[in-house]
Amino acid sequence: MTEFKPQNRIVVGDDIQHLLINNLENKKTAYLKNNPITIARERLKIALYFFIVFFVIFSVRNTFISVFPGDVISEPQHSLALSVKKPLPDIYDRTGKNLLVTTFKTTRAAVVKRSSFNEFDIHKAADQLSPYLNEDPQELLERLSSGKYVEIANDISEKQQYDILNSGVAEVEFHKVWRRVYPSKTLAAHILGYSNRDFDQKSSSGFERWLYKNQIKNDQINLTINLNAQNHLENILESAIEEYDAEASFGVILNANNGEIIALASLPNFDPNTVNQYSQSKTANQRFNRALQGSYELGSVMKIFTLAMALEEEKINLSDEFDVWKCMNKGRKKCLSDYRKSKVQFLNAAQCLINSSNICMAQISHLVGLETQKRFLSETGLLDEQFIELYEMGKPSLPERWNELTMEQISFGQGLGVVPLSFVSAVAAIVNGGYLIEPTLYLRDKNYKTNAKLISSEVSNSMRFVMREVVKNGSGKKADVDGYNVIGKTGTADKPCLTGGYCGRMTSFVGAFPGNNPEYIILVSLDNPKGEKGIRGSSAYWNAAPVAGEIIKLVAPQLNIPIQNSFNAFQEHVRADIQ
Repeated sequence: MTEFKPQNRIVVGDDIQHLLINNLENKKTAYLKNNPITIARERLKIALYFFIVFFVIFSVRNTFISVFPGDVISEPQHSLALSVKKPLPDIYDRTGKNLLVTTFKTTRAAVVKRSSFNEFDIHKAADQLSPYLNEDPQELLERLSSGKYVEIANDISEKQQYDILNSGVAEVEFHKVWRRVYPSKTLAAHILGYSNRDFDQKSSSGFERWLYKNQIKNDQINLTINLNAQNHLENILESAIEEYDAEASFGVILNANNGEIIALASLPNFDPNTVNQYSQSKTANQRFNRALQGSYELGSVMKIFTLAMALEEEKINLSDEFDVWKCMNKGRKKCLSDYRKSKVQFLNAAQCLINSSNICMAQISHLVGLETQKRFLSETGLLDEQFIELYEMGKPSLPERWNELTMEQISFGQGLGVVPLSFVSAVAAIVNGGYLIEPTLYLRDKNYKTNAKLISSEVSNSMRFVMREVVKNGSGKKADVDGYNVIGKTGTADKPCLTGGYCGRMTSFVGAFPGNNPEYIILVSLDNPKGEKGIRGSSAYWNAAPVAGEIIKLVAPQLNIPIQNSFNAFQEHVRADIQ
């Protein structure tokens, strides 16, 4: 009997879905593929996938913003890199005292104008914010109207931030940025220089610009500066400007044997913390580094080189005599004169320096000769731009024509403008045994030694003796300090005017201490100091010399210079040679 097998049949009136369900395991019909319900479900799955991805991205972004608030998110692009890592190293003096630190703090505030920020809101914000920014509301309004992202403060305090937060202006954002902080303010400002807010070397100066330009990566740097000595130098120079009614002043203290700069000052000075708040033209006089950028005719201090080169070239001995009443009028309308005419007609070479005779030095220059003078001064570094770790180093002012008249003028300190720091390092070679040195702000190795010679040790000894006599019995008396046997030379020079001729005076004292074995060179200069009728004159004897003595008296103990009771034995040998 044949087994009956039921077959699927489509019967009129059966539900179409019954058939689809029965055949679902075997095949997918074209009808199912185009079913609107299935398509909707597939689309829903895709939408759910994109929603999950978006939610994850949003969560990560929100977490990032919570951990790293708006200091990076809303910063202008040029500041972004500066907010990532420390841009420049901290600076310390030679003893470890802090000169400059880099901090990462909230100091920048900006108004970000949203799409809903209308004209009324801008006026309201200007009125509400101006009291906390110490700015005129109208000026602030103009700035707020200039763009969508307007920086309103670049160096705000914590109190200002608090007040602004409570001002009711919701559009203000605060950003953390790197800031260079100068704890000592104006102290050593011309050495350190300053950085603008974005560390752009085009608007920075001093050692700061050197660091940026050379991409120095050290975490910290110790300079050669002694902060205590620097403080004494600046304070005394500042007092001298007031006491002598001078227009400006500068000073340098240099290690005589290795060129390390112990202190360097130029007054008036500036505060690196606030210098960016003012226009470049307004602070130009304060920012100008007279000890490095200036080029000056320093007067009779240059006679040191005239005497030294003549001794080194064996053109004279210290006992040789010169007629200081002689009329030297070649190329002049009248005879060359001395500041104070000698009571005696003949002076020996040592006395020529002690009495600061122009007539004598002019005669010595003829014995040396023009070419030898140029060569010797070139070897000292006075005729060239010197290297130092600062971009402000100036250039000497050389004579247009170097003839016999020029040669005479240079021999007693006119006609050649020298850069003060170069001058100090050149004087070091005269008194340190004859060794040439290069000034530096980097600490040198304890075993540092230079082999470049300018003059012999014998000539150096003779120069120290004569320079000691200048301080003991000549124009440098007021620079002497008991126990340090100060040696040196004064200089009083007429200042060249921009329109030609001379106007005003520049007074200087250059010296070394202790005199029997010099360790440090000092230069002090005052720009146009005034005398006081019946009390004092205006020459270096009355101002630069006593200022230098006061500095040495305070600085020498800071530099651990022991008291010296007597000059070296060579003093008597040199005295015997002169006699």
